[in-house]
Amino acid sequence: MGMARKIDGVWLVRDEFVVSRYDFEGTADEVKACIDLAVDKARNMGMVGEGRFDLTTERDYYGSYEIVITYYFERLETDKEKDKREKLEAKIKADAAAKRKKAAAMRKLIKDAEFAEYERLKAKFEGM
Repeated sequence: MGMARKIDGVWLVRDEFVVSRYDFEGTADEVKACIDLAVDKARNMGMVGEGRFDLTTERDYYGSYEIVITYYFERLETDKEKDKREKLEAKIKADAAAKRKKAAAMRKLIKDAEFAEYERLKAKFEGM
């Protein structure tokens, strides 16, 4: 699961899966069938819109190169992901509110003459 983002009022998550490179060997019809299967798999996972294939190379254990085919797409956010995102957003909002409240209280205390006296006496007797 990647980060969810809101597009046109809908929360979407970027997802991916690796397609076997051996499926892309054969005739044009066989390759087209493999592409169609990958797109169908993504649709079954909740794909919205279009996906894209990414072909990269990686070194394998023996030092040779291997083609890695990945299909990237965006899908609707699941209920579990939605709950997790909403809890995180609520925590961030609560932390920011607590920080603002603490800063406002500190500004109020700094302007208070009794607080200034308290700080002076605290500094004076703290070392004893």
